Amino acid sequence: MAALSAVALLVTGCAGRPADPQPTPEPTSTVRLGTVARAEVGARLTVTATVDRVITGTAFVVRDVDFTDGTLLVLSTGKATAEPPQLVTVVGTVIDFSYRDLSDRYQLGPSGAYRDFEGGPALAAEDVTVWD
Repeated sequence: MAALSAVALLVTGCAGRPADPQPTPEPTSTVRLGTVARAEVGARLTVTATVDRVITGTAFVVRDVDFTDGTLLVLSTGKATAEPPQLVTVVGTVIDFSYRDLSDRYQLGPSGAYRDFEGGPALAAEDVTVWD
């Protein structure tokens, strides 16, 4: 009986001791920043992605999970022959998109197609490779 009392005392004594305080984890972002979100305006960038839609012969949208909103506007001074859902590799420079400032240079056509991109990043293409 004395042994049983000693065991009971040991078990309750151990169970009553509070656990050491644990440090709180550092807060981490749950949003994954995409390639373009990390790139500064003026940075050279190479992107391989799927053509989502063609707006004009010099402007098209690519889609990839690494982009902040899933899509990226690509502008080219030469005609791009890419069509959805082709894969393209684009080498260019990250710019801030402004329809008013860029419409003449890139022959953008009507402004309505560009509303979602206004003020955001775009890629001014220097080279576009279309993969079959």
